[in-house]
Amino acid sequence: MGTSKGYLPPTGYLWPEVKRDVTKMVKDNFSPSSVDRAISKFAKVMSSSRGSGANAARAVQSSRNALNFIDSVRSYGFFETLDRFGLSHLKKETPVNVRKGLLQYFSESGNEFYDSISNQSMNELMRELFKGVDDVNEYEQVLKELDTGVFIKEFIIKFIQNCFFANFAEKLISLFDNLNQYQMAEKIVKTHIRNSIEKNFSIEKIHRIDWSGQEGNKIINNTYKRTLEILSTWSEVNV
Repeated sequence: MGTSKGYLPPTGYLWPEVKRDVTKMVKDNFSPSSVDRAISKFAKVMSSSRGSGANAARAVQSSRNALNFIDSVRSYGFFETLDRFGLSHLKKETPVNVRKGLLQYFSESGNEFYDSISNQSMNELMRELFKGVDDVNEYEQVLKELDTGVFIKEFIIKFIQNCFFANFAEKLISLFDNLNQYQMAEKIVKTHIRNSIEKNFSIEKIHRIDWSGQEGNKIINNTYKRTLEILSTWSEVNV
């Protein structure tokens, strides 16, 4: 995997340790403790308020666009929301093109490294949310029934998973003999990240708020920080 324009590798005293732990994870054949340790160190780097940590935290905020849209669908319905958000042209599109149009609206413009990861994560989440939807009218039902807390959690899990592999894909591939080994490693690590978070993550009931305002920023940011803390703290007691 290549690096995107604007990518600045994480820095700081923990980063060399993370790289060593990723290598050790492979040499230890992905034992639970070695995976846990590598993810824990990585989460600590991503928790930094400077450099890549700050850029990643900012990229997570892009989910506000989707959250604003979802809230509007609950209040006004899907088709009126399309009008309100300047997306009326999607009304006559196929379900696949509607999903693509919404994804484009939800995504951050630009070519920054973590913005690209955010867009990738949103794309994965959208594909899962609208899997099997073959009628545009079904979009309203899916979005009205969607729990905001679950949406934020799922987006952040995917974002952290994708951040890990965006930073280490090239290194991991260099340590394997074939692509199948890499794909198995990806499955192991992503499952570990998800299970670690879900085991300790309590979804809070989120009432209707202005996601474009400070309260929305705070909820997303605090959820992201709490998720990284789970990965760090949970790991420390198991290494």
